[in-house]
Amino acid sequence: MPKDQPEGAFDSTVSHAVPDGDSDSRIPQTPAESATPAAGAAKHLQFSARVDPELLRQVKIEVATRGTTMQAATAEAFRLWLSSK
Repeated sequence: MPKDQPEGAFDSTVSHAVPDGDSDSRIPQTPAESATPAAGAAKHLQFSARVDPELLRQVKIEVATRGTTMQAATAEAFRLWLSSK
């Protein structure tokens, strides 16, 4: 097992919210809270990744400068990555 992942570190469900102004919560949603989205709204699944702290800091600054959200920036990054074959 890699030394940066202690045994049992991923045994429970945890939401890793970042204080970036998004509506993320540190409390995992229950089925009632994640009910069917409003008409026309897309259902978004939760995503978690480990990112270099300095890169994350730079992205947060740029997100705030552009007046967007981390969710929108992440979606844009995924779309650009998928189209860069």
